[in-house]
Amino acid sequence: MNKRHQILLATSLILLISLACTISLGSPTTTPSLSQEDLLNTAVAQTIAAGQQVIVPTATTGVVVVAPTQTTVSQPTNTPIPCNRPTFISETVPDGTSYTPNTNFTKSWRWRNDGTCTWNTNYQVVYFSGDQMGGPAVKNFTQNVAPGEYVDISVDLKSPGTAGTYKGYWKLRDDKGNYFVNNMWVQIVVPGLAPPVVGQPDLIISEFSLNPATPTMGQNVHVRVGAYNQGNVASGTFIVRWYGLSTFAGPSCAWVLPSMVAKGGQILECDYVFASWYPVNKTTIVYIDHDSQVAESNESNNSASISPFGVLAP
Repeated sequence: MNKRHQILLATSLILLISLACTISLGSPTTTPSLSQEDLLNTAVAQTIAAGQQVIVPTATTGVVVVAPTQTTVSQPTNTPIPCNRPTFISETVPDGTSYTPNTNFTKSWRWRNDGTCTWNTNYQVVYFSGDQMGGPAVKNFTQNVAPGEYVDISVDLKSPGTAGTYKGYWKLRDDKGNYFVNNMWVQIVVPGLAPPVVGQPDLIISEFSLNPATPTMGQNVHVRVGAYNQGNVASGTFIVRWYGLSTFAGPSCAWVLPSMVAKGGQILECDYVFASWYPVNKTTIVYIDHDSQVAESNESNNSASISPFGVLAP
């Protein structure tokens, strides 16, 4: 073989090897090409479907894609209503009300039951501190008060006999001994007596009593009344009248006094028999110069009373 043939053979061999390297068995499978954006969207969708949170930054927008997560909503809780829940509505006898000495009056507080328990007659209004002014130490409710209903809680009082400002405190207590109202009070003023005008009488009742204090129907009761002129001059004629009950149409005993010297007095007495009995929730009263026959320096102090009062059945 000459040199030329050798070169030709070598060249053909090289071409054959190169062709074999570029040929593969079987038909090639063509994979469609996806853009970078399509690949990103596909990955996000697959991750969301798996319930995972994905944060994918992009080079162009910097947008953060966050998959939604399940949120738990808290249910509101109801505050239970207490057994005793009072709501204050109104009251009588405002603070600073003025009363003359030894005057009977009634203080009332109106409440609404906004609790879940009925206030029964074992519930009580209880004196706590301060000036009691003749009020009860303990007083039971007089009626049942169901939830939503109103009630007037009252105490009967009497103004002190001397000038001043007086304040007493009461509480409400349930049937188990628990206090559920602690801020009930009454505050009054008893003004000082003005000095009598010079040259005028001033007639008052200085004493008033019955013996026995609670008489019995058909039996004798002895009445004692003190009349006194605390003015600076003598009075003219006047009448003292005692009414066995304040509701009687006429007096049970009466005394006509022709005159009374300044700073002088007199004890008046009588006996009386009640023809009927009366419950002990009445008032007996005595008046001095009730018809104002005498011009006095003070016309507002011409009576005295006893309450509660009644007459027992035989």
